[in-house]
Amino acid sequence: MSKGVWRQRKGFAVILTTLSLVLLVPMVGLAIDVSILYMIRAKLSGAVDAAVLAGAQSLANGDDAGTQRASAQDAATRFFNANFPSGYWGTTNVTFPPPTIDDTSTVNYRTVSATASATAPLYFLRVFGTDTTTVAISAQAGRRDALVMLVLDRSGSMNNPFQGTNACTIMKQDAAQFLTYCAPGRDMLGLVIFGASTFVYAPTTSFNQPDANGNSVASLIGQISCGGNTNTSGGVEQAYNQIQAINSTTRTNVIVLMTDGRPNGFVADYTNLRINPGSCDAAGKPLVGVIAQGAGGPKVTGTTDGVMSYLTSSASTNSEAPATNSGGCQFASDLSKLRNDISAMPANDYYGNALAGPYSVNNPNFPYNNSPANLSTVTSPRQIVVAGTNALDNEGTKIRTNTVLSPSIYTIALEGNDPNDPPDTLLLRKLANDPSMETDPDSTAQMFFQQQKGQTTGYFADAPDPSQLAAAFNSVATQIVVRLAR
Repeated sequence: MSKGVWRQRKGFAVILTTLSLVLLVPMVGLAIDVSILYMIRAKLSGAVDAAVLAGAQSLANGDDAGTQRASAQDAATRFFNANFPSGYWGTTNVTFPPPTIDDTSTVNYRTVSATASATAPLYFLRVFGTDTTTVAISAQAGRRDALVMLVLDRSGSMNNPFQGTNACTIMKQDAAQFLTYCAPGRDMLGLVIFGASTFVYAPTTSFNQPDANGNSVASLIGQISCGGNTNTSGGVEQAYNQIQAINSTTRTNVIVLMTDGRPNGFVADYTNLRINPGSCDAAGKPLVGVIAQGAGGPKVTGTTDGVMSYLTSSASTNSEAPATNSGGCQFASDLSKLRNDISAMPANDYYGNALAGPYSVNNPNFPYNNSPANLSTVTSPRQIVVAGTNALDNEGTKIRTNTVLSPSIYTIALEGNDPNDPPDTLLLRKLANDPSMETDPDSTAQMFFQQQKGQTTGYFADAPDPSQLAAAFNSVATQIVVRLAR
């Protein structure tokens, strides 16, 4: 190659390189500025999203609408400031006006809307005469009003001593704290307290105010006296009845159940199962009430109790009174003589829930052993436990498959309180239809989840001992509030 040709090519390369730099430098500069703007926009968007979500969650704080709106605006502002640092990537003129609260456009639904902006610097694009640009983001979150039925176990095991007190006392404190997550005047809150019999306080938006009798949900929780058996299906049924009575399709319907043991009783009609109708009331006269395992846990044989009243008008009683229409029955004066008056358990409980299965039939764990409950006798505490467990499982299925009201069930297991009769955590997870069952190492949990796909989901919280009950209540409350704020 001649020197002349080489010089020509070398000169051409210099020209080509110069021309390329003229194009490449602005392109690189544009890429850098765009990348910075992207990071600023993403950070601003995240901060606004966090702000409106926090605002929606804070709509429960305060005793009136004005206080709740102010609380939402304050929370939104704090979350925005916490999530968008001052001077982030050189931004200036950051604005976040007070969010707008709309609590009138949609029944039982409030929205928090916010807009934020920031002036972002430009570096390489200044050659075009522009030093900055404005980035603006808007977001909205909503909070649906809820109807919450709080269902509390006041059975005798709740009196077991724990660190100088007992679970009953601890539960009353922690359940009262749970109420603060609900919005007075907007959310409806009701209460069910169950042992063998069940006390019901109808849901109201004025749950934090004394009623005509001087009672509020908090004061009634404070009156709880623990004792007796565990008619869990009866308690949950009464909560569901209240949701059905309100019949709201614009609220989020929620049942929150806290218990420290397996169900050990259920409500049923024993009218046609009397051993001696002549002496134990007249034949055909209704005899409806609760039977339970009695003292000693779910043993194969032992003392069983009943027939007991399934409703009570007192939040403080822990007595187990004989059912009405029990004159002449031996259990009327001694509940442990149930077996002298009643021959067997019926196929269904008083609310139509099957007692033989299927929970026990599909569960290899003690005391179910893949077997249906033996309903031919009332002399086995274990079989009453199995029947009561099946009743609760079927009660849950009935609730979760209500496609009109779409109730969700949230459950709390208090463990470590009664080592001889612990709560069935799998049952409580199944009752809540907790999504964690889908990936559980336990194949039975996976099977239950597959069977319940399409039904409403809730959440299960575990308290390993009474000292951790507050954390369990709080986690359930947080899950509910997050769902309300979606």
